[in-house]
This record gives sequence, structure tokens and C-alpha cells, in this order.
Amino acid sequence: MATTTTKAPRTTAETMTDAPRPRKKRWSKRAVRATAWTAGATAFISALGAFGAAAIPVATDQASSPSAPTRQKVIIRRIVKRIVIVDAAPPAPVRVVSSGGSGSAPAAAAAPAPAPAPAPSTGGS
Repeated sequence: MATTTTKAPRTTAETMTDAPRPRKKRWSKRAVRATAWTAGATAFISALGAFGAAAIPVATDQASSPSAPTRQKVIIRRIVKRIVIVDAAPPAPVRVVSSGGSGSAPAAAAAPAPAPAPAPSTGGS
């Protein structure tokens, strides 16, 4: 007797060879924070251990080493400024001389040389 088999169409899920993976379990916030604190504390303590393990320089004998350079002496100077008050000089007279030009700008004024400043006085102090 001949046996005949009929094939039914397969779905995509049936054709996959791998079984679906189970969902990954996530860490809780508490576990993540505890791990972070532990890692931070470990890093801090290991840095302190590195400083503790560093070699301490040996103090040398002062007689065998060259003497340290002497420090320069700090000099403090007090500067007092004198303020001299003098009366203001009277303004010099100004003479206007026309050049006879036809320009609309005013002519340059020639002024005599300024008077010399009066002799300074200490103002009684």
C-alpha cells in the first residue's frame, strides 16, 4: 500500500531553528546604585593605597648638602604725595583776525602764548 503525505504550508515561527530566547532580567535601581558606590569607594581607597605605597624621600644631612640660598629681604617703602593747590590762571585774551576769505567757516583765531604758571606753595603744611 502506498502512503501519500501532504505537506501543509508552514508559518515563519515553525521554520525558525532557534527557540526564542528568554527575556534578560534587568538590575534594580538599588543594585545599580550599590554597585556604583562600591566601585567609587574601591577607586578612592586604591588611590590612597598608591599614595601610601609611594617611597618617602630620605632626609639628607644638612652639612653635606649645599646651603639653601638666602631669601631676599622685603623692603617696604612708604610714598607720600604732596598736593599743591594753586589759583587758576586768568584766561588769555583772544584776538580774531579775518583772512578776508569767502569761506563760510570762521577764520582761525590767533592767541598769545599762555602765561607762566605761578610758583608752587605748600599751602601751609
